[in-house]
Amino acid sequence: MIVVDTNIIAYLFLTSDYSAQAEKALLTDPQWAAPLLWRSELRSVLAHYMRKEILKVEDAGKIMDEACALMENNEYDVVSTHVLHLISRSTLSAYDCI
Repeated sequence: MIVVDTNIIAYLFLTSDYSAQAEKALLTDPQWAAPLLWRSELRSVLAHYMRKEILKVEDAGKIMDEACALMENNEYDVVSTHVLHLISRSTLSAYDCI
């Protein structure tokens, strides 16, 4: 299992300089996991692409559906107290401790 953030998921579905690396990671281990926050983050990425007229809403919807299928049963909630403990031992933001 590989724990990924939204950037890795986005690289898999959107053409970028990192797409080949994301594809290689998926081939290495097709079971990816991420906190539920990834969905909102990917929607924000897709919104950016739509506003730049790089993607149509229908295409963005297909990407979101495919990403959700990839991540199905591998999403998890974050326990806030664990995040707070990480924050107390670091200089990272709460967002980065998820």
